[in-house]
Amino acid sequence: MSTVMKFLIVPLVLIALTSHLCESFELERKDFESEKSLMQLYKRWSSHHRISRNANEMHKRFKVFKDNAKHVFKKNHMGRSLKLQLNQFADMSDDEFSSIHGSNITYYKNLHAKTGHVGGFMYEHAKEIPSSIDWRKKGAVNAIKNQGGCGSCWAFAAVAAVESIHQIKTNELVSLSEQEVVDCDYRDGGCRGGHYNSAFEFMMENGGITVEDNYPYYEGDGYCRRRGGYNERVKIDGYENVPRNNEHALMKAVAHQPVAVAIASSGSDFRFYGQGMFTEQDFCGYNIDHTVVVVGYGSDEEDGDYWIIRNQYGTQWGMNGYMKMQRGARNPQGVCGMAMQPAYPVKY
Repeated sequence: MSTVMKFLIVPLVLIALTSHLCESFELERKDFESEKSLMQLYKRWSSHHRISRNANEMHKRFKVFKDNAKHVFKKNHMGRSLKLQLNQFADMSDDEFSSIHGSNITYYKNLHAKTGHVGGFMYEHAKEIPSSIDWRKKGAVNAIKNQGGCGSCWAFAAVAAVESIHQIKTNELVSLSEQEVVDCDYRDGGCRGGHYNSAFEFMMENGGITVEDNYPYYEGDGYCRRRGGYNERVKIDGYENVPRNNEHALMKAVAHQPVAVAIASSGSDFRFYGQGMFTEQDFCGYNIDHTVVVVGYGSDEEDGDYWIIRNQYGTQWGMNGYMKMQRGARNPQGVCGMAMQPAYPVKY
């Protein structure tokens, strides 16, 4: 076989596989005609996501899956840009999802509210704010990561924000260690929860944070340990809070660097987000239990003003790990409360 033919065949195979996977999850009315068709859908979903359940567990989870599938199908036929998808969380209840992936953000925020390193708001008088910005296009955002079954979102948000400001200041994008923060920041609760502000404090007091290769993520709590290459550390000089419940102030900050925000995330609409605009009419829960990073903002004709949200559920969630969230909500707290606790690291 010629080399040219080999190069032609590989893309064709990939296209065929991709088409098949997409076809498997194009929900149709016929999928809901009977218990048998729904079970076939459940089995296709399990195979696609490589999720194995024993017969007893599958029986218990099937009802949850059915309810979630019906919700996704209904939401996707409302004529809006928002589309949900049966992602890897589709046979989990809201409570189960929250217990595994949620983080006790508010508790740790209140516990460490009076800390000594937080500054003012350096962007308060910033002028000439661009109408749109996407820090991914500027090379300041790493590839999407996955926190897995650990409530370590707070560490991921802190690390992502530090990775970005380090790139903006040095033109060097490095992947840093969430696991070091999870294991060694004793003021926070590891997989039980934490807050990015105290993670910033930890980095300042411990000579920065090491690169991910020195201290890889393993999706759990562990003993704090230093692994070689101690000098390969990225440092910050402080952190600041964005004024609460002020999306215009948040826009000023994001114009200069990605910003960590705390949100509510336990609702089905958020969990199954696939694409389009997530707005204040969509349900994301009642409690602040998750943290993400705002990596940009913009506007388009279809949906209007939006934020670009970087999550850490892997690339199977959302638009390859990202979400488009409404900017300029009627409620000053913002969609899912995202304007309530924004903060960013400072690096001179």
